[in-house]
Amino acid sequence: MTKTFLLSITTPEKQFYNGPAESLVITSHDGEKGIWPGHLSMVVALAIAPVRFKVAGQWKLAALTGGFARVRSDRVIILADTAEWPEEIEINRALSAEKRAEERLQTRLSRVEYLRSRIALERAHLRLTVKGK
Repeated sequence: MTKTFLLSITTPEKQFYNGPAESLVITSHDGEKGIWPGHLSMVVALAIAPVRFKVAGQWKLAALTGGFARVRSDRVIILADTAEWPEEIEINRALSAEKRAEERLQTRLSRVEYLRSRIALERAHLRLTVKGK
């Protein structure tokens, strides 16, 4: 059994990561899932959450704002809405987005506006979590 699998994380704008991984932790709408080489095949809808993967014994952390993962025994392909490394996240921008979303949620909103505001708040919280704030 091999000790790594190929991990590919792609967004509509860029190839975020493409290389070997020893393990991967993704979050679906029903919780976290750990992936290792030789894992059973599955397709997972991803939540707005951090993704962690180990490369050469070191854990890497990134923010994923949803998408899908296709898991096979030797490869995982993630098609994400967005993906950001912690160093790409602007803390002031994330804090401002969090504040705006919280303020919108305090007003009377249509169902669509409410859902958009909740998603914006989730994304802001994700960025702050990945940034370590």
